Amino acid sequence: MAEKQYSILLVDDERDSIDALYNSFVDKYEVYKTNGTAEALGILKEKHIDLIISDQRMPETTGVGLFTDVEKSPPDIGRVLLTGYSDLQTAVNAINKGPIDRYITKPWVEDDIVHIVLEVMNVRLKQAIEERKRLESQLIQSAKMASLGEMVAGIAHELNNPLGFIYANLGNLKKFYKKIMGLLESYDRVDFPGETKKEIEKRKKEINYDYIKGRIRDMIERSSVGADRMKKIIQDLKSFSRLDAAEFADADINEAIETTLSIMFHEYKNRIEIKREFGSIPPVKCYISKLNQVFMNLLVNACHAIAENGEISIKTGSENGKIKIEISDTGSGIPESAMDKIFDPFFTTKAVGKGTGLGLSISHKIIKQHKGEISVKSNPGENTTFTIKIPMHLENEDLDT
Repeated sequence: MAEKQYSILLVDDERDSIDALYNSFVDKYEVYKTNGTAEALGILKEKHIDLIISDQRMPETTGVGLFTDVEKSPPDIGRVLLTGYSDLQTAVNAINKGPIDRYITKPWVEDDIVHIVLEVMNVRLKQAIEERKRLESQLIQSAKMASLGEMVAGIAHELNNPLGFIYANLGNLKKFYKKIMGLLESYDRVDFPGETKKEIEKRKKEINYDYIKGRIRDMIERSSVGADRMKKIIQDLKSFSRLDAAEFADADINEAIETTLSIMFHEYKNRIEIKREFGSIPPVKCYISKLNQVFMNLLVNACHAIAENGEISIKTGSENGKIKIEISDTGSGIPESAMDKIFDPFFTTKAVGKGTGLGLSISHKIIKQHKGEISVKSNPGENTTFTIKIPMHLENEDLDT
């Protein structure tokens, strides 16, 4: 005999009713039955249940009360309520508020209740598949970010060695240049015989001596500036991807945003003005590497929303015991029809091949993990603002997993 794939729990204090339900489903499903809610909750702890059918009126509690308790359990359990006409409004209210999926009035017809159960099962199965896809995508994305972090940290470490040579050589080059220029200037003060002095001046003109002297000095200075820039980039890369950032610890949000801006400089240079309004905020306990990912997602999206020239404003501060971060852009905005889906996995307003639809979904999950909030306001064609709020005082055990 083939193993039954799905299971149903029947809860009804009327023996005839529960026996009739049992006979309707036992051929296709693994069926458990009980006449009390306490025993029902016990079965839920011990067995995997896909769907519950419960009567509304029972001695201990109501069906809606049972489903409200079940809501705290795994959310993929289907919930069907049996009710009389006198309790019809209660059932409708319960559907609107969420504790139940469907209801059926007594006396019920077997074909109707079998159809409703199949319908609820299919909806729950579809939700489970979508949730699994979402979790798999987030796991893949998290693994990619972890691998990328390790790779970037390794590259930054390797770049430090040749950069050290460049710094050392530039330092010595400055010293050598100064000494050579000092020597040449001392020669200029020597009173050479007339023909010799003319020959020296001729040679200087031939090699464009005055230009070379100034140019070498400028080249050394510009190379030093470039080396400083490389050093800052490497420091930012190490800070952005550092392995210890995977730990829950105090972090400076303003500094993290600055680091992110430095990393993504190529996205906005020469076309987007970055306006900073950083408030005085205390360090906050968090997973800063994850929050860096959120800042990166929002800022890159803001850059992509601005087709040519524009402005991105970043404000930080505190409000009602929370760190508040606002990231605004003067880009194309988000269509009103997309606002309700903007944080859904795989949803994107970008052209095909331009986005995965995971950035905002993952950002939403990260902020929720930190017991925070993320919201968006947009005026299509004008601007968009994302607002993040994170509790100032948060302990590791408080976090959502």
